[in-house]
Amino acid sequence: MEHRITFTSEGITLEGMLENPGARRGVVITHPHPLYGGDMDNPVVLAITESYRKAGFATLRFNFRGAGKSDGEFEEGAGAIADLLAATQHLKAEGVDEITCSGYSFGTWICLSASLAHAVTTDVMVAPPVTFLDFQAAPCDRGPNLVISGTQDSFADFETVKGMVPVWNPQAKLHIIENADHFFSIHLNEVSHAIDTYLGEE
Repeated sequence: MEHRITFTSEGITLEGMLENPGARRGVVITHPHPLYGGDMDNPVVLAITESYRKAGFATLRFNFRGAGKSDGEFEEGAGAIADLLAATQHLKAEGVDEITCSGYSFGTWICLSASLAHAVTTDVMVAPPVTFLDFQAAPCDRGPNLVISGTQDSFADFETVKGMVPVWNPQAKLHIIENADHFFSIHLNEVSHAIDTYLGEE
């Protein structure tokens, strides 16, 4: 069962929900843009978290600074990346050996940006908003391993995503969900199934 925790990032107290901290493998799950209502209780974030929980991972979803009950103010990329790094350090302090990060929407931008600049591995990216944010089309030695995209997503243009994935990681799997928009409102089960299948193949 998840329990509420707090940890600090650059002196700022953040809130999160942690489950199964004794597991060998763990994942930090990142959420959509805080200025557009994104937080750790987003339905897609919850679906990602549940897939990892079922696969036996320690899971930590958290609110970036300025979101939910986390302190501070939203600081675009730099602050959110620092928050992600702090979350991975918290999992390490819990005794988790292997840690990756996975995210949805804005959270994928933070995961990938962290992986390009730090020793952080990105695992799953759901709906990377490549038409909304400036994603680097650069090779990344640390993921992503699975990218999920909807064909009707105006924030994550499918053709653009399809072109970027092999640049980020030629070994990455791209899972397409037909007719899904950015919010996956009637396609959440398909998102879960894609992640469940991927984790079951590891």
